[in-house]
Amino acid sequence: MSRESIVTALIEVMKYKNFEDISITEIARRAGVSRMAFYRNYSSMTDVIAERLDSMYQEYSQLLVQSDISNYEITRLFFYYFRQHREFITVIFKAKLTYLMLDSMIDFMNDFSNYLICNIEGTDKADKYNIRFVAGGFLNVLMLWMENGMQESDEEMSEIIGNRLSSHISGVKNI
Repeated sequence: MSRESIVTALIEVMKYKNFEDISITEIARRAGVSRMAFYRNYSSMTDVIAERLDSMYQEYSQLLVQSDISNYEITRLFFYYFRQHREFITVIFKAKLTYLMLDSMIDFMNDFSNYLICNIEGTDKADKYNIRFVAGGFLNVLMLWMENGMQESDEEMSEIIGNRLSSHISGVKNI
């Protein structure tokens, strides 16, 4: 309960205050916990954001554990999921913490790549570069889509992006 209160408090304060100007005391007070409780759960405010992002990618991966899921559906669910978390992602972008989002996305893709069926076999070295390439691409597309007010539907975004993945990824192994 403390953890969720801290996350919620930080997101609320980030809506109207620069991230670097927010104190742990302010977040603890707003969350209704002590500074000690904050430090029992996190070592810094960026840890709060990083943990929330990691849990978001775990939630997203739960959407993908269907058998025979297509690239179209993987991509559509990506845009669907992040549309649902628009407020949180917006404060991350505003606070210039996109590097935390990229780190979480890379970790997710490293884990999830074990379930992908690829058309092209690569070396471990090539796979690492490709994961970073794809993660950076998805993050930049997400940023542009959000900057433009998410006008395109999840389906339209999947048509635009998902088709590009098909030349490399043919699907997901039965999980």
